[in-house]
Amino acid sequence: MSWTTKTTIKTLLGISDTSLDTVIELLIPQAEAMVKGYLQREVEQATYTEYYSGTGDQTLVLNQTPVQSVTSVHQDLNGFYGDGTDAFPVSSELVQGTDFVLRKDHATAAEISNSGILYRLGTVWTRPDMTQRGQLARAPGTGKGNIKVAYTAGWETVPADIQFATSRLITSMLESRSRAGRIQSESIEDYSYSLSGVEAETMLLDSVKGSLARYRKVVI
Repeated sequence: MSWTTKTTIKTLLGISDTSLDTVIELLIPQAEAMVKGYLQREVEQATYTEYYSGTGDQTLVLNQTPVQSVTSVHQDLNGFYGDGTDAFPVSSELVQGTDFVLRKDHATAAEISNSGILYRLGTVWTRPDMTQRGQLARAPGTGKGNIKVAYTAGWETVPADIQFATSRLITSMLESRSRAGRIQSESIEDYSYSLSGVEAETMLLDSVKGSLARYRKVVI
């Protein structure tokens, strides 16, 4: 579901007729995809079931944030991303507050987690040991999808500055086409083609990066 609307765009542009309706409807998903690409995250709230590989550390960083809640966490050395035999049985489920905890930004029970960090309590996120050829001692191996996490992340209501930045991005697209003398409802293919280049996307995003920067995912 889109977090900006044709009505919003037309209001920002001062348009009352329907001549650009088709073009605006085309640009909305393109602009939202560009915003997601810049933020390096999904935006709207959704549920996820993902597999991670234990690293032998006490922290596990989930892919999507902000994390609203964690439904379940399973740990099974033979889970193999869900492809293992009898992968992630009931007995492999961990208990929140006993075996793991979700980091809360302000340490309140109702708070969301912008970091998306799961702390393993009393031990580490397990990875298997392995014997390397020519060595007697066993060395740390790789988890190979031995952790399964079901959780809810994203914003139920997309922040107003993300909504406005997306709307502003669309108006910039339309204005740039207008300066080129090609702002016509018939030029749908031209819009799609003109926005396909990385350089063009970067130039358009420059005008709204200030509003989006604080939401951008930090990749470690």
